[in-house]
Amino acid sequence: MNSIAIKKTQITDAISTGKIQPFVQPIVNINKKLVGYEVLARWIVSEHKIRLPLHFIPIIKDDQQLSERLTISLLQQLIKHFTLYKNNNLFVSINIYSHSLTSSVIHLLTQLNIFVNVVIEILENDDISNINNFKIILHYLKIKGIKIALDDFGCGNNINDRLFDYPFDYVKIDKLFVQDIDHDLEKLKSLQSMIKLIHYFNLPIIAEGVENERVFRKLTTLDIEMYQGYLFSKPVALKDKLYQPSF
Repeated sequence: MNSIAIKKTQITDAISTGKIQPFVQPIVNINKKLVGYEVLARWIVSEHKIRLPLHFIPIIKDDQQLSERLTISLLQQLIKHFTLYKNNNLFVSINIYSHSLTSSVIHLLTQLNIFVNVVIEILENDDISNINNFKIILHYLKIKGIKIALDDFGCGNNINDRLFDYPFDYVKIDKLFVQDIDHDLEKLKSLQSMIKLIHYFNLPIIAEGVENERVFRKLTTLDIEMYQGYLFSKPVALKDKLYQPSF
């Protein structure tokens, strides 16, 4: 058995035993009021060791069955939580590969949407094989009240033409274009151009990677609606005390 197979076996076991769990990172508005969360998978190896998605998602990215299995597990855990802590004033944003949007996953997404507003994010490294079928699925999800976000705008496959292709409700700008804008004039100019294009489509923006007050204050002058980053909170487990704004 090769190393990839061993890793997949370990991941399968981690999913089965509930060791890969949904953590959440707050998304806030210009007043630092909580409006939603992004769901981020974390592999709990031990009390003192957590594996980030970059350590296991690339291994299963092209394995449709295992990717679907992980998505189902995360959604089931989210449903269990939000059944008890229903909040239709907030949204949860979930990264899902197009090949994982099976009937089982779609059913769980619509079930979760009963308890909290669901947004699915189209990932920048998602090589969508059947665009027409994917559009049909997105249209069905939108009929069910689920919203669609374009993740990591400007990176990888998520270049400008995707704005024309899919029925987005939000656009997320990658931290690459956000960090250092308080002192990097060229990066600031690039960000302003991106914002202008996105707002041409009348889409609200979530700026990722907001890590300090200087960057946040600069962003608030650029007509950006929502913000996410370590300035507000690191990703936390569902059972932990969640975001409380500090002014």
